[in-house]
Amino acid sequence: MPKSTGIISKLDYIASLGVAAIWLSPIYKSPMADFGYDISDFRDIDPLFGTLDDFKLLVAEAKSRNLGIIMDMVPNHSSDEHEWFVKSEQKIEPYTDYYFWQPAKGFDPNGAPIPPNNWLSVFGGSAWAWSELRQEFYLHQFHAKQPDFNYRNPAIVQELKDILTFWYDLGVYGFRWDAVTHMFEDPALPDEPVSGNPVDPNDYNYLKHIYTQNLPETPYTLSLYKAHTDEYSLNAGDGLHRVMMLEVWNPIEEVMQYYRNVSDFPFNFRFLTTMGAYSNGRDAENAIRGWVDNIPDNGWPNWVLGNHDISRVGSRLQLTDGAILTTLLLPGTSINYYGEELGMVDTYIPPEEVVDPAGYRDPPRTPMQWDDSQFAGFTTGPKPWLRVNDNYLTVNVAAEEAADESVLKIFRKLVALRKEPAIQFGTLHTTVVSYELVLAYAREAVNATDRSYMVVLNWSHDQTHVVNLSPGAFGAFPFEITNPTVEIRTIGSDIPYDNFDPSAFTLKPRAGCVVSFNAVRK
Repeated sequence: MPKSTGIISKLDYIASLGVAAIWLSPIYKSPMADFGYDISDFRDIDPLFGTLDDFKLLVAEAKSRNLGIIMDMVPNHSSDEHEWFVKSEQKIEPYTDYYFWQPAKGFDPNGAPIPPNNWLSVFGGSAWAWSELRQEFYLHQFHAKQPDFNYRNPAIVQELKDILTFWYDLGVYGFRWDAVTHMFEDPALPDEPVSGNPVDPNDYNYLKHIYTQNLPETPYTLSLYKAHTDEYSLNAGDGLHRVMMLEVWNPIEEVMQYYRNVSDFPFNFRFLTTMGAYSNGRDAENAIRGWVDNIPDNGWPNWVLGNHDISRVGSRLQLTDGAILTTLLLPGTSINYYGEELGMVDTYIPPEEVVDPAGYRDPPRTPMQWDDSQFAGFTTGPKPWLRVNDNYLTVNVAAEEAADESVLKIFRKLVALRKEPAIQFGTLHTTVVSYELVLAYAREAVNATDRSYMVVLNWSHDQTHVVNLSPGAFGAFPFEITNPTVEIRTIGSDIPYDNFDPSAFTLKPRAGCVVSFNAVRK
């Protein structure tokens, strides 16, 4: 079944989650050297996923369910099989300088061309590949079949604007922009300094990437695409805000420069980069405050627990329901990777079954677990593209729909609460108690007559804690918690739904709850 049609068959389920949009990994025409991130035609759908007509139907069917379709934009590079690169390699105008070409630095005693400098590919080894046809090197910061664009050529900047317009005309709600910090390189081609990391010299982390990442021209160029997107939305007159989300993994002070007129928001990866299996409540608070306290004025927060490039949150933090409990009621947008609403975890992939060219990204990419039938209901074919996790008999949509309590049911309840005024507009308060193991945060309603909400989670693996959040207690909020009611609790928790006492409630290891209350300031 083509992927577009397959997604259509699951739209009712996705809509039932309460989410607003679906972000698709690349589905453009591609030789699939890197799972679609090597694009040979930015204006067509790969046959693996159907046709352009299938995609148009997907957009229409999603819209009928109040769901938007967000696509991946890959601005740094194309496939080496793209028409532009084929013609650029032949120096056919106007494509000659569409890519980052450089002559050899020289030739070794055997006559082999020497790369222009020491720059490395994210996938390892030199970032330069030699073209016998053109007798020059081209830059590829990723796979050798992914040549980098030359953004110092205004024609490339315009080409991407035209591509955006093409998809906006088809009803796309926006784009997640991949690997944007790699878009520009220093034209002087200086060698990058050694990082000091104890890794192989061919490993990407062997160098400090000060000449190939996060150059000043990058935010400016992205601001041109943001302006183009906003102008399109204004002229469309449909009231739709087309979103521009950026993948930026840099230190937070660098990430924040991608706000304001550059994008709607750069992804907040702090729960991925600063948290681990044995992180505590203080670490979680730091992950939260580190973003909200650094965000520019009028910047829109966002929260990411996982994606296709990193271990699933259920494995990485060893939390499933507790993880979504922590982030879904924070201010801003929540971006959730498929299966997080079920508590899916990484799958062990034997070496002989690895399909990822980078070698490490398969475990979080295994098939969605729909039911307990063969291959978890993902396919009726003879074999899925990656093996299904062994836990699919119990961790699947059908089983969790039928269970009295499940991660899926908690996810839906949390998403429903996001419509509450306190969650949409309320003030965020955070605190850490119980030897820095318990995180509590509150969303205090702007209107005192509205209900406020509190999230509390014990991050300890083995300690039960009695928590006191009454006025005057250590770590208490700046208001009194009155008329409290437990709305949601983690699986297996024995926190009472009724008669909740904020001055003394017990949290087992990894247990948490959401409490509604009236905030009273003295």
